[in-house]
Amino acid sequence: MSTPWERRSAANSSNSSGSSFQLANRSFEGATGAFDLSLLHNNATPKPSTKLLALRPSRHHHNVFTDPDSFFFNASSAGHAHADDSFSSVGEHSFVGNFHASTVRSTRLLPAYAADPTGTIRADLTVEDVLRSGQLLDFVLDRHGAKFLEASYPEDANDEMHRAMFEKLTEQKEVFAGLCKSATGNFIVQKLMEHSTVDEQNVMLDGIIEGGLMDMCRDKFACRVVQFAIQKFEYSTRARLLSALSSLNLVRLCTDQCGIHVIQRIVKQLPVPQWTFFVTFLCLADNLMSVCQDKYGCRLVQQAIDKMAEQPKAPCFPFRLQLLHSLMTCVVRNCYRLSSNEFANYVVQHIVKSSGVMEMYRDTIIDKCLLRNLLSMSQDKYASHVVEGAFLFAPPTLLTEMMDEIFDGYVREAESNRDALDILLFHQFGNYVVQQMITICTSALIGKEERQLSSAEYAQYSRWYERIKSRVVRHASRLERFSSGKKIIDSVARMSVLSPPIPPTPAPSLMNLTAQFDALFPFPSFLARGSASGSGGGGSLIL
Repeated sequence: MSTPWERRSAANSSNSSGSSFQLANRSFEGATGAFDLSLLHNNATPKPSTKLLALRPSRHHHNVFTDPDSFFFNASSAGHAHADDSFSSVGEHSFVGNFHASTVRSTRLLPAYAADPTGTIRADLTVEDVLRSGQLLDFVLDRHGAKFLEASYPEDANDEMHRAMFEKLTEQKEVFAGLCKSATGNFIVQKLMEHSTVDEQNVMLDGIIEGGLMDMCRDKFACRVVQFAIQKFEYSTRARLLSALSSLNLVRLCTDQCGIHVIQRIVKQLPVPQWTFFVTFLCLADNLMSVCQDKYGCRLVQQAIDKMAEQPKAPCFPFRLQLLHSLMTCVVRNCYRLSSNEFANYVVQHIVKSSGVMEMYRDTIIDKCLLRNLLSMSQDKYASHVVEGAFLFAPPTLLTEMMDEIFDGYVREAESNRDALDILLFHQFGNYVVQQMITICTSALIGKEERQLSSAEYAQYSRWYERIKSRVVRHASRLERFSSGKKIIDSVARMSVLSPPIPPTPAPSLMNLTAQFDALFPFPSFLARGSASGSGGGGSLIL
């Protein structure tokens, strides 16, 4: 090999944001589906390449394009606070027609009367004024107006303005779904949920489901609404939501960059018995592979495993352990496929490096999957990471079997007479496994092992190290040609310059300490004679 070895790079995260994110820097044509275009005249006229001045007199009622940087919608005609002048069809018409807020960016939609001369919302403006004007939707879709409504929303469910505002925003399912997908409207919907009754929660849940639950979960704004509903809804309403989610295409949901947050919120916030449907879904091999091999899904599976394995002393732990065992059985059966995948290998690594109740599954993976496959897996770009972790976290008995397999477990190649250790030393991925073996041995020999080693264990680590060292010395001239080979040589050299290792001596027993003390300080002879005479004459010696 003439080229230096390079460590395989970590998985690159995709920067793609999906089709629903394309309108941020686009022109007006990209959002034409968001409004009723019958409000615009001469809409066949092409948009000029230069930015038009807002509301020029000659074009006052003809194909008006607004200036999104202006605080007022009709900045040049502040005195005309008429519904027909507003691009957003204010008044009662705000809640009719085609409304698709999923393509609406937060723009300046507030009427002139809502602001004071300084450009801020009037201090004396109330929710009642907004409702009476019929321009509630314009406030919801404006970022300043949305903040005003959030701060002013009546929290008391019996308040008249609370009921009026709730009914206005939820009476039409299409409008409600559009608000959920709006950059500003989703915050208002969350505010409604935060201070809602059970009946109001059911109304909003109906709107979410009828608006397309899958689309809601995969929208970057509406997914926040679904997450908030999972967290805030009462048990019965939440159960309806979870039932609806369980019927969706969970593979598609778990591998979507927005949809995965919905499932993560379920796993993190809710008790395990409420999301058994997700574990049952994962226990099918094809589903497990589809989720684990995704850059988002692999992390979700790790979080689900951690949640089921935590708090082993809790009363519900036997039920969680049963679910965990079902999932781990599926993982072990597909361990080799998972370990060789770009993202799924992180799931196996996570299990191998876990402690507590997960240790028995770690040992099972090492015993059933890795042993007898160490050479091939060590030469795989992704599975070699799993092997490294297994060497580092394996218990002593399994570590011994792994070391013995690398040293003596494979027949030498007929043509080159190379054994497994020779192959791994010069392999672009396998050399990292050898480096891990060296690190394990040197850490034990210089006393960095967490547990106290016996003399037999210490001697075993020493034998392993000497076998690797002798092989490295034999191939030093070839190893020096590669960067990874130089690292291996340096690792062995650093251990060689240390003082010779001293085997640990067992701690002296109490009897040995007593004998050493007696040898240093012998018992006085006159005390012995006095004690003997005292015993014969019935007297006692008082010191």
